[in-house]
Amino acid sequence: MKKILFVGINSKFIHTNLALRYIIKYAEKNIKDEKYSMKLVEYTINNTIYSIIKNIYKEKAEIILFSMYIWNREYTLKVIKEVKKVLPNSKIILGGPEAAYDAVDIMNENQEIDFIIFGEGEKVVLNFLKEDNAKSIKGIYYRENGVILSNKPEKLIENLDDVPFPYTEEEIKELIAERKIIYYESSRGCPFNCSYCMSSIEKSVRFFSLDRVKKDLKFFIENSVNLVKFVDRTYNLKKDRYLEIWRYIVDNYKEGIRFHFEITLDLFDEEVLEFLETVPKGLFQFEIGIQTINKKTLKAINRKNDLERISKNISLLKKNIHLHLDLIAGLPYEDYKTFGNSFNYVYGLNPEMLQLGFLKILKGTQISTEIEKYGYKYLNFQPYEVLENKFICYGEIVKLKNIEKLVDFYFNSNEFNVSVPFIINNFYDSSFEFYEDFSEWWDNKKYFEVAHKKIAVFDFLYDFYLEKEFDKLDMFKDYLKFDYIKMEKPRFFHEWYKKNVTKNEYENIISNSKLNIEFKSVREKYKKTEVEIFNYDILNGEKDNYSNNKNGSENIKILFIYKNNETEIRCV
Repeated sequence: MKKILFVGINSKFIHTNLALRYIIKYAEKNIKDEKYSMKLVEYTINNTIYSIIKNIYKEKAEIILFSMYIWNREYTLKVIKEVKKVLPNSKIILGGPEAAYDAVDIMNENQEIDFIIFGEGEKVVLNFLKEDNAKSIKGIYYRENGVILSNKPEKLIENLDDVPFPYTEEEIKELIAERKIIYYESSRGCPFNCSYCMSSIEKSVRFFSLDRVKKDLKFFIENSVNLVKFVDRTYNLKKDRYLEIWRYIVDNYKEGIRFHFEITLDLFDEEVLEFLETVPKGLFQFEIGIQTINKKTLKAINRKNDLERISKNISLLKKNIHLHLDLIAGLPYEDYKTFGNSFNYVYGLNPEMLQLGFLKILKGTQISTEIEKYGYKYLNFQPYEVLENKFICYGEIVKLKNIEKLVDFYFNSNEFNVSVPFIINNFYDSSFEFYEDFSEWWDNKKYFEVAHKKIAVFDFLYDFYLEKEFDKLDMFKDYLKFDYIKMEKPRFFHEWYKKNVTKNEYENIISNSKLNIEFKSVREKYKKTEVEIFNYDILNGEKDNYSNNKNGSENIKILFIYKNNETEIRCV
């Protein structure tokens, strides 16, 4: 029996390789005899190369297939070189999007690689296992007498239902226990033509049948999967189809399960929006690629954005849908100033997460043919990110990199929901201006060069406030203290945090409050609650204008109750 080892090297421990799972299940379905034994092993780029080589060596597989992506290219090639040294007779196959577009160069530079597969992997790998003659296998590059040759591409799978479900019940339970993201696809391909995206290369869109998708979703729901992340490039293409899937999820709603979708927001009509208002809060997460609001840039990258409609739809969705909005820096015709306009627009929509990304020049995309046109300079190694172009210089890209880090700390963390807006609304003309100023301060302090504990990130905001000599300091301290207590039970008391509640006051408030929570011990009660007195009415302040919060004649007592992943807040 021949042993086939499939190797996935992920960027993080919580990630999983969906493509290899589909390929293995498809091969197992179509090879009826017991000629082959197939196994998937997964690692991360944080594992040592030595430990990966050792584990692969133990498997003693005749064929080893690696899946290569932008995040693991260099790492994978290093592993392959060493694996071939200790398993010289094993056939090394390389696949994935990072292998296909410069396969000849990769094989010339890495003699350890015997084959590279390109195109959709299921049929190619199956045919490779069935055929002995490389010349007859479509979709591969191979070596013959020192020359690298390639065959015609394999046709796409017409009926996606022929591809088996990628997870077993035993495996899904293991992935849930390890709190890993479960990836899933209900379609393949993308009809849009975004110039920077590899998904635009396959113009056609194929769908798994609705019956198949419902069956798969039922499996996830019955097994109480924490998060199912759809990898469909644009999920909401066919209204009747995607609405029926959503209705099925809602009809079978189970608390604690979330579904993540990449969507195009301005495709929604009134019927869809009305339905989404009925979805249980937290059940759906939407990732929405705004990328830019610059009209000239949008035209250059083959995109359209109806900004008025996007703003309207987001205001409706925010009530119960978790929103991730994306921006890309380094696009054609987008200079530093216009990017700031795009940033202010997206930030003003107040999503749960603002993902500030940087353009990557990927082989096979339209923009990879426009390098000279736009004067692109970019990293020659993964992740191939832009360094500068005709419209934005490297120094400005560095500034945006710093801003990206602060957006993660002070916005995406969801830990500064009142203190940062207080600063922006009182002392800056725009959110971008604040992050620009704050990131320059961080840079001067050399804070970007080392890691920091959470409490330090709070301290830095306070120090920044002091050094800028902003007024309303007492009010700001209240807002910063509120954010800190909401985040976690206080363990550190710094200059900006003066505790106002005595032990007796705390006991009285807890005793008189109907918590509807049973504590196992006094210790647990103290651990899961906090009470603090504030001088300003933080809870009733409007998010757009915190400076109007009134200093009432009576102090405001707030009870914080710490639950699993959230904090309940009550006035007492």
